[in-house]
Amino acid sequence: MKQLDLISGVVLLVMGTAVFLKSLTYPVGTFRTPGAGLFPLIASTLLLSLSAILTLQAFLSRKGNGLAVTAFFPEKDAPRRILLVFAGMIGYRYLLPVIGFGPSTGMFILFLIKFLGGYGWKMSLFYSGVSAVVLYYLFEAWLKIPMPLPLLRF
Repeated sequence: MKQLDLISGVVLLVMGTAVFLKSLTYPVGTFRTPGAGLFPLIASTLLLSLSAILTLQAFLSRKGNGLAVTAFFPEKDAPRRILLVFAGMIGYRYLLPVIGFGPSTGMFILFLIKFLGGYGWKMSLFYSGVSAVVLYYLFEAWLKIPMPLPLLRF
């Protein structure tokens, strides 16, 4: 595992360096008027930073000074919870065009809070309702982003 981390870190360092150098050949611009090279420059800088950390951790753990290896899923039911979130996202995706943005968002957040967060019904209903209303007004009213119209209009 440590050997694979070291190899992955070095490969990602090389890739990050290549993207970083290539992004400098494009106009970067500013954050208000970004050029074609701004996003690759930011992404490659982030990739270089994280791959350097991975390489350093792998190198230090080879010498016996590294951190203790932990399990990928520290909790026993983590794979089940990940599958439930994935199933919830698929359900959200298919409910969105049928019942609309507000109700499907409220149901998705209710599912996450109640069944995965373990909160009571009152708290779950309150937060899912508030979240759905706030997100609806954020996208529809404030940002003027049209949401999909539901097939079932009430």
